[in-house]
Amino acid sequence: MLGFASGDLTAWQVSGTSVMVTSTTTHPAFVELFHQMFDGHGPVYQYPMYEEGKGYRWKVATRLDNSFRFLLTPRMQGLEWATDGGLLTHWIAGFTDSDGSIQISRAYNGVRMKLNLYNTNLELLVRLKDQIERLGFFPSGPYVTMPKGSSTPYGTYTKDLWNLPLQRTWEAQKLLRNLPVRHRERQELKRIIISISKGARWKDIAPVVREARRKVEEEVEGFAKVAENEYTSRHPEGSLLPRKDGQRAASKKR
Repeated sequence: MLGFASGDLTAWQVSGTSVMVTSTTTHPAFVELFHQMFDGHGPVYQYPMYEEGKGYRWKVATRLDNSFRFLLTPRMQGLEWATDGGLLTHWIAGFTDSDGSIQISRAYNGVRMKLNLYNTNLELLVRLKDQIERLGFFPSGPYVTMPKGSSTPYGTYTKDLWNLPLQRTWEAQKLLRNLPVRHRERQELKRIIISISKGARWKDIAPVVREARRKVEEEVEGFAKVAENEYTSRHPEGSLLPRKDGQRAASKKR
């Protein structure tokens, strides 16, 4: 949970007795994982939203009691706690589920496997690199992958986004074998990676990889469409909605 919270999750003390945890996504697998983590500990809310420049997506949120105040632990402190407790692979798994990616691609006629760990906190990634090296793996970087001000379909970055990639194929495979990832998409890619043997040819692996990508793309597209349909059914076309920051957001024109 601490690794997960260090990525694409926002947590804050909302009152003297409770902690609020939120995130936004277009991936149903992420929503499933959010429910798996917090159902039974507090009410989990899921509702569609629209953000200018980002489009339609889902917001998930839960209100938890103070036994979850550990989610407010500063990132560096959480990483150190996991390392000292022998739980570093669990922390990395949560971080991968939240703010990482697993890539399988072609390398000449062979297969390339890569684990990317993203964050805007450079100090955190530098420290994480040191800890991963202690496990016997040697990631590159960190490198800036999205400079501050870069625009994507998900919005504009207000800070530099850094990547700490483990890009030696068999190192990535070995580390992933030991990561207890819980995000369904990551689990599927991990399963494919573990099944790949040395000397495997891309032409033999490509159909499985492409099918996994296709399923994710279809799920994301469909999930975003449901968000759009539910949002526009709740808000008349062109209506203006107040936002927390005092701005107002208009629903997207068809």
